[in-house]
Amino acid sequence: MSELHPVAFLRTPFAEKFGVPRQSGIVPAAEGRVEFLPAFSSPDFVRGIEAFSHLWLITGFHKNPAWDGASTVRPPRLGGNERVGVFASRSPLRPNGLGLSLVTLLAVEPGALRVGGIDCVDGTPVYDVKPYLPYCEAQLAARADWAPEAPTKREEEQIQIAPEIAAVLPPATLVLVRQLLALNLQPAYQAEATGRIYGMTVAGWNLRWRCTEAGAVELVSAVAVGRE
Repeated sequence: MSELHPVAFLRTPFAEKFGVPRQSGIVPAAEGRVEFLPAFSSPDFVRGIEAFSHLWLITGFHKNPAWDGASTVRPPRLGGNERVGVFASRSPLRPNGLGLSLVTLLAVEPGALRVGGIDCVDGTPVYDVKPYLPYCEAQLAARADWAPEAPTKREEEQIQIAPEIAAVLPPATLVLVRQLLALNLQPAYQAEATGRIYGMTVAGWNLRWRCTEAGAVELVSAVAVGRE
């Protein structure tokens, strides 16, 4: 088998791992660009790709430390305490550090693909792009006992963004922020923490937010990167 080399790199709204959705597709407003390296930027490489609505991206967890040899991990869906085998999980902490993202194809651009529902940090290497085939990959009888459905999301009224903060965010960024805050982004072992301030950098904005005792989430501040 030949060595793996990237064919592209991702441009995404996420400057760091914290705040990235834990699976692809659950934040539709999270758009990204698959920017092909010059050797793969010819239109011939993506000829006919418009025939498919969704694509698989084979990626690398480039922000992770080297695998430490652990055979088990603690998935957030199990509360961050129960352990399962690394090959029984989607954890990024794996021997070869490869990721799998199912994204929506939004547009084909010169040397790039614009995709939606991305769950990767900016600069993530892409090792392959493959069409998603519903007839064989959407298995209606499949089961996933401890991750049977998408994570619970907060209702719209549980996402509190003051008008003066919403006014400074570009409209598309505001939609993205609302979709992100609908998720439980904090570590699983802090799922019940209230009042604690969390920070993340998304789409060029430094955001600070906290959970309230009522189960809502409040955006405390939004400052453009470089303006602090």
